[in-house]
Amino acid sequence: MRWIAEMIGYPPDCGGLLVSGGTMGNFVGFLAARKAKATWDIRTAGLMGVGARRLRVYTSSETHTWIHEAADMFGLGTDTIRWIPVDEQLRMDTTALKNQIQEDVEAGDRPFLVIGTAGKVSTGAVDPLPEIAAICRENHLWFHVDGAYGAFAALLLHEHKGVEVSTDLSGIGLADSVAVDPHKWLYAPLEAGCILVRNHEALRETFNYHPPYYHFAEELSSIDYYEYGPQYSRGFRALKVWLALRQVGREGYAEMLSDDILLAQELFRLADAHQELQAFTQGLSTTTFRYFPPDLYPGSEHVERYLNQLNTELLNRLQKSGEALLSNAVIRETFLLRACVVNFRTSLEDIEALPGIITCIGREVDADLRPLGLNN
Repeated sequence: MRWIAEMIGYPPDCGGLLVSGGTMGNFVGFLAARKAKATWDIRTAGLMGVGARRLRVYTSSETHTWIHEAADMFGLGTDTIRWIPVDEQLRMDTTALKNQIQEDVEAGDRPFLVIGTAGKVSTGAVDPLPEIAAICRENHLWFHVDGAYGAFAALLLHEHKGVEVSTDLSGIGLADSVAVDPHKWLYAPLEAGCILVRNHEALRETFNYHPPYYHFAEELSSIDYYEYGPQYSRGFRALKVWLALRQVGREGYAEMLSDDILLAQELFRLADAHQELQAFTQGLSTTTFRYFPPDLYPGSEHVERYLNQLNTELLNRLQKSGEALLSNAVIRETFLLRACVVNFRTSLEDIEALPGIITCIGREVDADLRPLGLNN
């Protein structure tokens, strides 16, 4: 846990534990925030206790769907989420965040949690984390960073290996909690998620119960992990992460993360230069683009609707072909192909082959699907 914290610029004396994945890590951070910031005894009295006020959580419209599940499962309801708009780079609009917090306070609600993202699922964009941290300090809110995908790129702020990453990643170190996923960008086998919390006592206060049949002598264990999270029976997830860190080391991970980012940047360059591809976004090791027949003109509603249909079918056929595995992103109602490089075996040859594979399938799909008379 200390090694992971050091890699992402987080205080190494923090608390935390390894969990099943990023969603569970975010869940643990969410529950710690709820316990720490409720002004009544929420563990005993629940959400309707004496003095209870409607809790509010703030996150951007680009946040992973784990936040829906957390608000639902932990009793707040999804209407408690305030979806903050994003700017042109798909980063949280901090002015809108401040205004929404103020409105909710004036309405008598209880803001308690702001979630920033270090590496958006769709694009790899990084929220303005230092600015969000300052807003949280000013308003006495818990600041959680969902870094399941991108937090490890913070390693490159100091060991960049010729790759520049967003300086907003420095804000990870200011968070009250941060979730990361070693099974994403540390290349560990499933399951291996991780939650780090600045004050380790916040986890004990959130999860610790001591029934009479749970009594362990101190000399048997320095840490009882059931006190720090929702699981009692736990697998030995730490072993595979520890072994990889021992083998590869900080330097090795810096090299591999840099390679992944450079490959994604090269794919963006290739797509941008290709007559039948349209590049959209590039962030961390994620690039989005779409197939675009050169005889069509963008912008009109019927052309955009057709391009969404075309690229959806293209992706289906690409995945079934087995030649490459891309996923998708939807940005402002535009369906895009998404390449996220998080495999140290991905090569430049793989990246260079993609435009040819995609355009070949794209032409076939276009020939099968295009309505008569569609050309502008």
